[in-house]
Amino acid sequence: MKEISVSGVTFGGEDTPLIAGPCVVETYKLAMDVAKQLVKIGEKTNTPIVYKSSFDKANRSSNSSYRGPGIEKGLEALKRVKDETGMPIITDIHEVHHVKEVAEVADILQIPAFLCRQTDLIKAAAQTGKVVNVKKGQFLSPWEIENVIIKITEEGNENILITERGTQFGYQNLVVDMRSIPIMQQFGFPVIFDATHSNQLPGGNGTTTAGMRDMVPYLAKAAVAVGCDGLFFETHPDPESAKSDASTQWPLDELEEVILNLKMKPAKVVEAVTITNLGESQAESYKKSLKVNNLKHKTVDFDDMDIIENKEPTLKKSSAKSAFDGTVTHLMKERDLTEKITVNSDSDYAKLDLDKTYQAVVSDLYLDTLNPLEVDEVLVQIFNIAERLIVLHLEPSRRPMQWWMDKFQFLRERHDQEELSIFVVFDAKPNELKMITLPNNYHQKKKEHEQKLNKKQVPIISWRDKNKPKPRM
Repeated sequence: MKEISVSGVTFGGEDTPLIAGPCVVETYKLAMDVAKQLVKIGEKTNTPIVYKSSFDKANRSSNSSYRGPGIEKGLEALKRVKDETGMPIITDIHEVHHVKEVAEVADILQIPAFLCRQTDLIKAAAQTGKVVNVKKGQFLSPWEIENVIIKITEEGNENILITERGTQFGYQNLVVDMRSIPIMQQFGFPVIFDATHSNQLPGGNGTTTAGMRDMVPYLAKAAVAVGCDGLFFETHPDPESAKSDASTQWPLDELEEVILNLKMKPAKVVEAVTITNLGESQAESYKKSLKVNNLKHKTVDFDDMDIIENKEPTLKKSSAKSAFDGTVTHLMKERDLTEKITVNSDSDYAKLDLDKTYQAVVSDLYLDTLNPLEVDEVLVQIFNIAERLIVLHLEPSRRPMQWWMDKFQFLRERHDQEELSIFVVFDAKPNELKMITLPNNYHQKKKEHEQKLNKKQVPIISWRDKNKPKPRM
């Protein structure tokens, strides 16, 4: 696949860059505020970001809908954002006569979905030599995008991005066929997934487009799992008050969390311990909270699990190791266990004898380094080989606690060993272990269910006498 680079952002490489910003330029202040926040988010999540906003939204549902400030004021705002933040810019073009002027400011020229078959517009964009991002129309099959690519390459331009944004499904609904991403990648250019527009309900509000904002993270995660080369998020500080696409723009203050949850690559191992924004006494107090003597054992059912957001700075593995090891020793001693297996690296996992079982299986932050598919594989094996005890240390800044809880619930209910205990400690609250148990009366209910299934079935009546009339259907 051809790598497409613009101002330090590369699509089609190892990273998964983000295209993000308000749907339309509303004010210069809003544009700049969002851009500055995106810079911070990009630095915190190690994510390259291209700033997106439109100076004109020509394809509005109603004539009364806000279109934008126009090309002059819109480009002025985008240029100032680019100059002051250093972020590359992408914006829509609708008319051939706009192309040259827009190309002087924008690093990427975007062909709107409804215009992806407008040959003159596509050729004009290609002739600038700039990167051209074509949003696949809702009416277009993924293999038809090849025709669009040919139009651009015949102008001598191979700086091409393709964006999937859903397919029309009846009236006022879109669906996403994730197969379209690898299909379009076969043409040799990066494919981006538009997580916000894919959740639109076109014309759903009569004069404006509706949408399903809550579904944005789910489709984004699916696209990353499939292997998209970038993500597209329209984002706004207050989506409900946005002048365009209010139903689907993602809240700006929640964007960082979504990005962190999408990361598929292993986390970097931090050797040194750094605690910031804490006084010396507070830091020492925090470290002491990890000691076994201060540990609180809390036994709860899954349904009653107390999920706590990570509001505290996290301690890295090197500082928490002794405390975690002490915790494991303490838990094993309580249960008179003498045998354990440790899974803290890929090499540890590779050495596992999966045909053998162990009294205790221990893992210290290893699961945080794996992508979601690898997490599932390793967890299944851990549950299969553990007889009495599983102890896991996790860092919820990488993935939310609820994400882990859902997985443990699923696996615990399918590995119903009565004597198996699962302890999980999160860095968000290191002085409190979570002991995960099966729901009350689980085994009794399971037994009753199995007995019900094994009950003798009522025999079906057979009409053997040919002379007897059969019931009318």
